[in-house]
Parts: sequence; structure tokens; C-alpha cells
Amino acid sequence: MDLDEMFGEGWCVTLAPCPLTETLHLMGVADPVPYSEGPGQVAHLLQERQDRGAFVLGRDLPGGWTLTVECESWIGFDDELLRALAADRRTALGAYRDPDTKTATLAHDGAVLGRLDLSGGYFEGPSGGVDITHPIVTSLTAVGFDASDDCEPTGEADTAEPDGCLVLAVRVLSGVTLTAADFLGPWSGGPSRTTV
Repeated sequence: MDLDEMFGEGWCVTLAPCPLTETLHLMGVADPVPYSEGPGQVAHLLQERQDRGAFVLGRDLPGGWTLTVECESWIGFDDELLRALAADRRTALGAYRDPDTKTATLAHDGAVLGRLDLSGGYFEGPSGGVDITHPIVTSLTAVGFDASDDCEPTGEADTAEPDGCLVLAVRVLSGVTLTAADFLGPWSGGPSRTTV
């Protein structure tokens, strides 16, 4: 799976254990509509709207999870949104790529836990540190994401592929193993009133 090939240099992927419509509403999509297109058409649809504001698409995944995608907007990476998606003891993840960075933000029970550098495989908190005793952080360090100052991943997290780090983090947090098939249609979505 190569998100850069599917969606270009600027994208955001969000995973939340919330119903699809609720997730899209929290992301500013007032009236989601269905789309049956696959990744190529979705990328074109997202990119053609760049000059008219954000456009968010989402779909259901197994286990009650919702996956959303954006191109050239990063609503799903916003701390406030992730706190809302992770309310009531839930866990949410928002990952984005701009031309220079691939990063995932993790939230649990209404709080942002920190960020994963997907290019480096290491974990850092919102202010440069992370609570290594938190169960979510422990589950990620158990597969090799580094939460120390060394920034040296091991095990499964020791990969040169940022998409591989994203797939690993999603699998650990949700039990869902993202594949290219998860980015096929159908989708629901629409323009967002939120801009990030």
C-alpha cells in the first residue's frame, strides 16, 4: 500500500471507533453523500476541490472503525477533533503527510497522547515527552516504536517504510490491518465546513 501513489504528496488518513456519519459530522461534513469510486477517482475528486476547501471521504471498516481520507487538508490530524473522536475511553489516530513530514497523532479517552514520526519509527509526546506507562504507548513500544530520547525503533517498527509504520500502528491500536483494498469504494462524504 502506497498512500503517496494513491493520494499524492499531501494527504490525511483518520481512524476512529465511531459510526461513519458521526465521524464525518465531527469533521465538518454536514450532509454526507455516497460515492462508489475507487482510489484513483477518489484522489481526483479530493484534489479537484483543493481550491474550494476541504473534502472528506469516509468508509466503515471491520470492528466498528471508520476510515477517512483527505487530500491537501488535515482536519483529521487536528488535536481537538482527535480528542472528540477519542472521547469515552475510545482511541483515535490521525496521520498526515505533507511534502516533508509523515506523522501520526494518537488520542485516547479525550486526551492527545502524542505523535509518532512515521518516517523514523519513534514516539514523542505533545511537548516532547510521552507517558511510557500508558497502555496505548506500551502497546506501541512493545512492537518497537521508540519512546526514548534515542529515537531508535526496533522489531516490527524498524522499517524504512513510513506506510508500514502507519499500518503497524493502526493494527496495534485497532486490530485492523490496512490494505490497499480498504481504500476502494464505496465511500461517503462531502465538503467540510472545517478548514485545517
